[in-house]
Amino acid sequence: MTQFEKSLSEYIRDLQSEDPKIRIQAATILGEWGNDRAVTPLINVLSSKDENLRRAAAGALKEIKNRRSIPPLLKVLRKDPSPEVRAEAAYALAFLTKFNFDILPLIEALADDHYLVRQNAAFALGKSRRRKAVRPLIDALLRDENYNTREMAAWALGEIHDKRAIAPLQEALTDPHLAVRKNAAYALGCLQAASAAPLLKKALLKPDETKDAAWALSKILNKKTAGNVLRDAFRKLKKENHIEACIAICRILYDVDHKIAESLKKSLLNDKAYASYWPELESLF
Repeated sequence: MTQFEKSLSEYIRDLQSEDPKIRIQAATILGEWGNDRAVTPLINVLSSKDENLRRAAAGALKEIKNRRSIPPLLKVLRKDPSPEVRAEAAYALAFLTKFNFDILPLIEALADDHYLVRQNAAFALGKSRRRKAVRPLIDALLRDENYNTREMAAWALGEIHDKRAIAPLQEALTDPHLAVRKNAAYALGCLQAASAAPLLKKALLKPDETKDAAWALSKILNKKTAGNVLRDAFRKLKKENHIEACIAICRILYDVDHKIAESLKKSLLNDKAYASYWPELESLF
C-alpha cells in the first residue's frame, strides 16, 4: 500500500507503529494534509519517548495551524529535554501567532541554552509583531554570543516596527558577522530610520552589504536623494569592478527612479568587458 492509498485514520494509527520510520512518516504526511482531525493525535505524541517523533509532530502542527496546538507546543518549548524539539516548537509557534497567545514563553526562550531555540524564538517573536518583545530582542541583538540569534533578533525588530530598536540596530551595523549587519540594515529600512542613513551609505560601498543597504536607503531617503545616492554608489563600485553589487543597485533603483536605473543598466550592456553579465542584466527589468 502506498502513502497515497492510505486514509487519514490509517496515518493516525501509524503514529503508534512500532517502526519509528513509519511513525515519523505518518506525522509528516498528516502535517502536509493539514486536516484538523490530526491535531489531537499529533498533540498526544508530543509526549512520546521518541525524540524524532516529537520533533516531527511539532512540525506537523505548524502546518495544520490549529489554535489547540498552542498550549502543548508552549509546554514543549519550556520542558522538552531535547533542544532540537524545543527549537521546532518555537518555530511552529511562529506560524500560530495570529491567535494572539501569551508570548512570555517565547521571550523566556531567548535565554535557552541552545542557540537554535533562541534563534527560533526570536523568529516567532518577530512574526508576532508584539511590542512586548522589543526590549528582550534588543538584549539578544546586542548580547547573544551566537550570531544566528543576533541575526534573527535584528530581523524581528524590523518586523515589529518599534522606534526603540533604532539605536541598537545602528550599533549592529558594526557587528562582526555579515548576516547580522545585513539584517540590521533591513530592519532600519523597515523602520525608515533617517538617523541610520550615514552608516548605511558607508555600508552601500561594501559589496557584500550593498544590496541590503541600498534597499534600506530606498526606504529611508526621499526618491530624488535616494536616486542620487544609489547612482553615485553604482559608479564607485563599477570602477572597482564590483558588478554584482552594481546589478543589485540597478534592481533596487528601478523602483526609485527607473530612468536612472535604465541608464546605469545600459552602461553595463554597452561595455563588452561585462558581456558575461548581459543575460542577467537583460532579465533585470
